[in-house]
Amino acid sequence: MNFKILSLPLAVITFSGVAIADTVPPPAPSSTTETKATYDWTGVYVGGFVGGATGSDVTNTASRSREDGSLWNEPGDANNNYSTKAGFIGGGTVGYNWQIGKTPYLVGLEGEYGYLGQKGGKTDPNAAAWNVANDGNDNSQSSTSIGADYGYGLVGGRLGYALDRSLIYIKSGAVFTTVNSSWSDTAYDYNGTSNKATTTGYALGAGFEYALPFKYFTNVSVKTEYLYFGIPTSNSINSSTSYDVDLNTTQTTGGIHTAKIGVNYKF
Repeated sequence: MNFKILSLPLAVITFSGVAIADTVPPPAPSSTTETKATYDWTGVYVGGFVGGATGSDVTNTASRSREDGSLWNEPGDANNNYSTKAGFIGGGTVGYNWQIGKTPYLVGLEGEYGYLGQKGGKTDPNAAAWNVANDGNDNSQSSTSIGADYGYGLVGGRLGYALDRSLIYIKSGAVFTTVNSSWSDTAYDYNGTSNKATTTGYALGAGFEYALPFKYFTNVSVKTEYLYFGIPTSNSINSSTSYDVDLNTTQTTGGIHTAKIGVNYKF
């Protein structure tokens, strides 16, 4: 009888403890995983690049005029057209990127200076047919070089879309270079003349850049880029020879396609 009286409170206490335990929510699991920060492209950077450039089409319209003003090369004659040779480009870059807030959008300003040694030439296709002075020695030669003296400079802007360490961008700006046109004609014992013009054109293209994830290279990125240089230039060359024949030619250059790879370092 006494045993039943003592066991009743114990049962009530045990039941109450179980009920309370069932109503208390379990503690939230602790998390040790931190959110990984995305790469920030904002900052000043410098870099270098190497690549190649296609040749530029050159239209060379040449004419020789006699003392009476008549043309030696008649209007129906073929133009002396050719292309400069494809070649190497290389140089340096400096710029600033600004990634807008926490968005993936980026705007930037960039300048580059590089070597652009485009050269080409051709003998006048009308020279042999006319055989000036009947000595079989008519060798009218024209040539063109683009950027061979001082290279080229470019100032432009970039608009990009960043996916963490990957950046896709378009680039446009102004390109500056020199075009040197020359002409010689051995049939008139004429050693030749040249005309150098500084020209301003446009650059337009796109690229891809990737920031390296390695511990000691966190500020280094690699890129590949395509740019088209629109540098149309017309150079006129006029001179007289000892044979009282005026030499006149106009050289018109076209655009150049370029492709390069490069490395940048962001401060």
